[in-house]
Amino acid sequence: MSSATPVPTPRLRRLPLTGVLRLGRPSDIWFKPALSVVASVAPPNLTLLALGRLDLAMYTMAGSLCALYAHNKPYAARARALLWVVLGMIAGLAVALVTASLTTNAVVLVTVGAALAAVQKGLCDAIRIGPPGNVVLAFISSASLFAPQTLGQVPAHLALATAAGAWAWLVGMAPALVRPYGPERRATAQALNAVATY
Repeated sequence: MSSATPVPTPRLRRLPLTGVLRLGRPSDIWFKPALSVVASVAPPNLTLLALGRLDLAMYTMAGSLCALYAHNKPYAARARALLWVVLGMIAGLAVALVTASLTTNAVVLVTVGAALAAVQKGLCDAIRIGPPGNVVLAFISSASLFAPQTLGQVPAHLALATAAGAWAWLVGMAPALVRPYGPERRATAQALNAVATY
């Protein structure tokens, strides 16, 4: 009697996607960017609504959305980071609006949008701005490329975005009046909790 060696049956392996698709634990301060954006968006857009010019909300939103950034940084670093975000938003918006006013050629607009997104991604990665990174900047500049525009309207639209960006900066810095060392205390508590867990 001869015994045949058993042939191993192939096992199906699980794809390593579970870690990628698993939702992570939300940030301890997830609500702060959300509340900051509400506080940044409401006054400019309610003013436009009262004036009957809600068609200009795209430009104020560009500045107001800068309030999403730098909530995990100490206030001195936050002030600088928010300033750079506002300046970067205005610069991207300026390029987009000028391009939109000069051409309606879709190939040119898409090419400029791709170049802007690449520059914004590179700069956000270089300065490690943190979430939401270049996503908001690229979204605003690419949407602005397809907004009907004349060259004469660009300065006023940029002024609206700049004013809303300045307001967003003030909203982002306002917690310093109540808790001047809040970010440092939060970082220290997180570090201590991590050490205790380890």
